[in-house]
Amino acid sequence: DKCALLVMGSEGRDEQIIKTDQDNALIVANDIDVALLRPHMEKFSNELISFGYPPCEGNIMVNNPYWCKRQAEFVKQIEVWLEGNDMDYYMHLAIFFDAKCVAGDQTLFTPLKTKIIKMVKQKDVFMAYFARNSLLFETPINMFSSLRTTNEGSIDIKKGGMFAIVQGVRSLALENGLMENSTVKRIKKLHQLGVLEKEMASELIEAFGLLARLRLKGHIEKQKHGLSLDNMIDITSFGKIERDMLKDSFTIVNSFKKFITHHFRLGHLQ
Repeated sequence: DKCALLVMGSEGRDEQIIKTDQDNALIVANDIDVALLRPHMEKFSNELISFGYPPCEGNIMVNNPYWCKRQAEFVKQIEVWLEGNDMDYYMHLAIFFDAKCVAGDQTLFTPLKTKIIKMVKQKDVFMAYFARNSLLFETPINMFSSLRTTNEGSIDIKKGGMFAIVQGVRSLALENGLMENSTVKRIKKLHQLGVLEKEMASELIEAFGLLARLRLKGHIEKQKHGLSLDNMIDITSFGKIERDMLKDSFTIVNSFKKFITHHFRLGHLQ
């Protein structure tokens, strides 16, 4: 009752599938000595590794003091994230905004998420840079609607499509003060608020679902053959229908990127 355990990233959005690592944090009540909890958090992270959850490459885990501190310290951390222009700050805020409390006292976390939503209201420039991350990766389709693959005939399904939808929708959710976590729930709520038109909302949900299914299918195939899991999808065996559906999804992704660019006026950024 003196702490709140958070899961973040895809797990916080309930979009985690086979490939996963640790993304977690611990919010501690202000009257607790965090140092007393450090050994327990170290054990917690190691136990998860023993269960098959590899450590986060970015060290976003409860055994890292950056992600295990008092509520008041997290308040200050949020202020730093929102005032800075470091790419890591945007990433950390995005991860934290997607967090979900899975154990302990939820009331330690809710005020922090509310603070984020309240503070971004006056930060149009911050929101523009935050949303610009949606455009980090190129969509693997050219102007003639042909799929662009690697020499091996593969496509990075996450960078190519899923990331743009997740980050773009997350940006709109943050701007509009949504408490929902999952991408699909956020899309539906954004449509209810009139931010997204019905057609775009439906197309985004359909495209996101297809890309997620293809990613899962790719993970299952690689697991069958004892290969390491990544987000590369081999499309050489795809039939015409699957290719056309994938093209349609990437076309929707590109349309959404244009919407995000216009909505947040990204053309004015340096």
